[in-house]
Amino acid sequence: MTREQAILNFLDEMEGRGLHGFLLTLHGKTLAEGYYAPFCAGQMHRMYSVSKSVVSLAVGMLLDEGRLSLDSTIVSYFPEWVDEHTPKLLRQVTIRHMLTMSTCYERSTYSPLEDENWTKTFFYAAPSHPAGTLFHYDTSATQVLCALVERLTGEDMLTFMQRRLFDPIGMDGPKKWLTDGAGTSQGGTGLLMTLRDFSKLAHFCMSNGQGIVSEAYLRAATGWQIATDERSAPEERYGYGYLFWQMREGFYLYGMGGQMSLCLPKEQLALCTTADMMLSSTGVQPIFDAFFRHLAGIERLPSDAADAARLAARVSALRLEPVRGGAAPRTRVHIELKKSQLPFTAITLCEDGLVLRINGEDQQLPCAPGEWRRGVFPGSSQLCIASGGWMGENRYGMRCELCGDFVCPMELYLTINGSRAALRVNGALRECVPGWNGLAWGEIT
Repeated sequence: MTREQAILNFLDEMEGRGLHGFLLTLHGKTLAEGYYAPFCAGQMHRMYSVSKSVVSLAVGMLLDEGRLSLDSTIVSYFPEWVDEHTPKLLRQVTIRHMLTMSTCYERSTYSPLEDENWTKTFFYAAPSHPAGTLFHYDTSATQVLCALVERLTGEDMLTFMQRRLFDPIGMDGPKKWLTDGAGTSQGGTGLLMTLRDFSKLAHFCMSNGQGIVSEAYLRAATGWQIATDERSAPEERYGYGYLFWQMREGFYLYGMGGQMSLCLPKEQLALCTTADMMLSSTGVQPIFDAFFRHLAGIERLPSDAADAARLAARVSALRLEPVRGGAAPRTRVHIELKKSQLPFTAITLCEDGLVLRINGEDQQLPCAPGEWRRGVFPGSSQLCIASGGWMGENRYGMRCELCGDFVCPMELYLTINGSRAALRVNGALRECVPGWNGLAWGEIT
C-alpha cells in the first residue's frame, strides 16, 4: 500500500457522498488536494459551525491578555439586558459554560428568520436546567461570545481575527463573516473562507499557539472538557472542548453539512473537507469512517510515482455528480397546483429547466441532465447550481445546491399520472429560503 493508493481508496469510499473539496496535509505539507467541479480552488465556502472554533480562539486571545476570565459570569458583560427579573440560573452561567456548551439552555435561544438581535435573546429566554451539568448544543452561546469579543475589542470579528490570526499564519484567501440583523457577526455560523485557509487554520490548532494564542489555552480548547455520550451521532460521543469536538483519536472542527477538519496532533495530519451532505441519511459519519480506515496511518506509508500519476489524474477529474436523466419525453409540462405545502403555485418543466410561479411572478431555475447550471434560487438572491432531467416517461428529478452565502440542498421529484402530477420537495433551506419542503399536486394544462 502506498500513500497515493490510500488516498485513492478514500476517494472511492467518498464517491457520490456530496464532497465539494478535500485537502489532506501532513506537517503542513499538502499530500493531496481536489475540488469537485463546479467547485474550485480559491472559492469561498460557508463554514457554518467551524465559526464557533474561530470564536473560541478569539476568546483565548482575550483570556491570555487578562481581558476576561473563564469563571466570569456572562451577564456581567451585558448589564443592559440584566434586571431584577433575570433568572438565577442565567446569572450563574460563566464563559467556561458558554465555551463547553453547558449553559442553562437546552437549545439555541434565537430564530434566524424571526429575531433581529441574536445576542439579546440569550438574556430573555427561560432556563431549562443549571449550567455546567449537561452538554446541550447551543449556537446562541457562541453568538454571545462573539458579541463579547466585538464589545471588548471594538472590532468586528473578521477584522479582529484577520489582524490577530489569519494574516500572521498566512490565511490570505478571500473571507466573509455574515452578521445578524443588529449588525453583530454570526459567531456560531457566519464565516466563509477557502479550503486552503481552512487547512492552515487546522494546522495552527495543532501547533503550540505560535505566540498568538497560549499553548495552555489551545490544548484545553482542543482537548476534552465535557461528556457528550448522549449524542445520537457516533463521532459526537467522544467529548467536547472549548467549541472544538473530540473524536475517537484527536479533535475536529465541524460545520453543518460536512465542513470538517479532522486533526491528529501527534501525527500532524489534517483532513479538511467542504461538502453538502445535509440530506444524507448517514450524515457526515462516512467522512470519519473513510478517514480512519484509509488515511489515519498514512505517514507510515511510502510514496510511488506511478500511483502518484494515477492520483493526479483522478483528482483532476473530480466533479459533483449531476442528475443524469434521459432524453426528454416531453419538451414542456405546465402544472397548476391545486393543493400545496410549497411556496409556488405553478411549475413549468421545459428544456432550459424549471419555471416557478412565486407571488404571481414566474422565476426560472436553469437546470439540465448530466450537467450543473448556475442561477439564482427562486424567491431569493442566493446563487445556486442545479441539475435535473427526466428519469422516465412520467418522472422528473432535480437537485439544487445553494453555493453563495449559504450551502444547502434541495431535491424535487415530480410524477405524472394522466392529467395530474404530484410533487415532493426535500430541502434543507430553512435559514435562508424557508418553505421548500413538502408535497403538492396539481393539474397539467
